[in-house]
Amino acid sequence: MSKPNSVNSLYANSQRIDAWCQYLFWANCIFALITTFTGGVVKEVLLSVQIIGALLYVALSSIDDGLFWYNAEMARRKNNIQNAYRVQLSELETEECYNNTIEPSLLKYATNTFESNFYSKFIAGKMLSKSALMALLAIVGLVVSGWVVSNGEALVTITQAVFSAYVIEDTIMLTVYKIRMDHLYDEAFLQFVTSSIKDEKQEAWMLSYVVEYEVIKAHYKVRLDSKIFSTYGQELKEQWSVIEGKMHKN
Repeated sequence: MSKPNSVNSLYANSQRIDAWCQYLFWANCIFALITTFTGGVVKEVLLSVQIIGALLYVALSSIDDGLFWYNAEMARRKNNIQNAYRVQLSELETEECYNNTIEPSLLKYATNTFESNFYSKFIAGKMLSKSALMALLAIVGLVVSGWVVSNGEALVTITQAVFSAYVIEDTIMLTVYKIRMDHLYDEAFLQFVTSSIKDEKQEAWMLSYVVEYEVIKAHYKVRLDSKIFSTYGQELKEQWSVIEGKMHKN
């Protein structure tokens, strides 16, 4: 369980909303399927439930984007700086610190970000198959709703279209996020490991790298799956230790 004064506790609020969105998504898919085999009052009830579920999904996603997720990400950004420079910008702390022993500096700040980049690209890759399946099911749900409803039930098709658009957009954003994270990681690996940080001019690059990483996260708003992190956490930690051991050695 996350401690009350931890950054993770802020992410927990966002994760609860995301869990509800997942429930609403699967419920919508199930009701859309059942609707194709029903009629009369039962069909009317199920169509109404689909409308309510789709609207709730969109509303909860919007609230999470504008409030809970933003607050958690803002706290994470501050904590990265706190850890990198050993300053206190907030009372919130992370329960697991960054795994490097570099002295407070821009180099430590960039290395913290490089570590986050390593984890982010891996977890995003593992999320792609599930996200693609959800997008496919959302499209099927839209097609089914357009097939079974009558002209007087156009609201179902409209809300299903909005709902499907949100789900499909999430998959597109995750795919682009993964591509950009891979590209950014490869660039950082070249600087940190292959070449090593030797030149003062590379300080400008490090600052640019940190900013670009944060911009990608803020723009695409990908919620990395905590279950994937839990499953692969130890393996990733060991892999990162090997990479970190090769840094600044050349």
